Amino acid sequence: MKVVKVLLYVLLAFVVIGAILGMIGPKTYKVERSVVIAATPNRVWPHMSSLRKANEWSPFLKMDKAAVVTYSGKDGEVGSSSSWSGNHKVGKGSQTITSIEPMKSSEVQLKFFMPWGEMVSSGSLHLDPDPAGTKVTWVMEGKNNYVGRMMGSVMSMDKNVGPSFESGLADLKKMVESSSGASSAGMNYQINPTPFAGGKYLAIHKTMPMSDISDAFMKGIPNLMTEVKKAKKDVAGAPVGIYYTWDEKKMEADIAVAVPFKGDMKAPAGMEIITVPASKAMVIEYNGGYGKMGDAHMAMADYIQTSKLENVLPVMEEYVVGPAAEKDSTKWMTRIIYLVK
Repeated sequence: MKVVKVLLYVLLAFVVIGAILGMIGPKTYKVERSVVIAATPNRVWPHMSSLRKANEWSPFLKMDKAAVVTYSGKDGEVGSSSSWSGNHKVGKGSQTITSIEPMKSSEVQLKFFMPWGEMVSSGSLHLDPDPAGTKVTWVMEGKNNYVGRMMGSVMSMDKNVGPSFESGLADLKKMVESSSGASSAGMNYQINPTPFAGGKYLAIHKTMPMSDISDAFMKGIPNLMTEVKKAKKDVAGAPVGIYYTWDEKKMEADIAVAVPFKGDMKAPAGMEIITVPASKAMVIEYNGGYGKMGDAHMAMADYIQTSKLENVLPVMEEYVVGPAAEKDSTKWMTRIIYLVK
């Protein structure tokens, strides 16, 4: 009987301790880890916006390669989900995409089916520009129920799950950087959604060999500026290149060398008025000489394709600071504008 009493006292002690821990344990938990990947955001984004792609570097599914994973909905869109069932390390659960901001963040609701009930967490992946490429931050957070507070008092969620986050992000970094598209040439371009206000342009518009484009700008811009002033109109901004086609096979482009102006005017002989309507736009502020600007256009094209946007012609280059104002080409700045819908 004494043994039974001792066991009862021990059991009661555990119950009391558990009750206390359940009351004083942490009410919330948060796990956060980051890694910098030497690649443009558009190269990283597909691996975090798609649940199927994310599971390729997930550290948790690697704990049980025989785990069964099922998918529903249109992958990469809000409402799509995946569920899994595996061994005791993986367990059972699901995740559903709740929010997506292309090239910036993806958020999911996580459900873990535990022996004592359902545990719900919020998960998110964030992209931020970094001098060395793209910073990826992985976060999981939520509120502890009574059992969670008890467990949180004796076991740190951050110390328990954090190393797995680090392992997964290391695999993501390796996966992206080893891909053929993650070249250093395009890794520092920041692409921003920027409303385009539209405008009117006095332009010299023609199809010309690519070798003649530089000369067309050097001769055309001063003439256009002169005509705008003759018409007593105000110049509304920096000179612009308006590109309708760019044919690398024929080595020619359909381009308008243009100057924006305010008000209305008639186009002099050999010139025309071009009106570009207001539109949604994606913009790169490119710094440097024109020789490597093609890399920025390639990064923009990849971004638009990955984001499932549609480019609306023309493509525009706004020469905010150029050779006419600054001899040092490292100080030149060009706004590359892609109209989208």
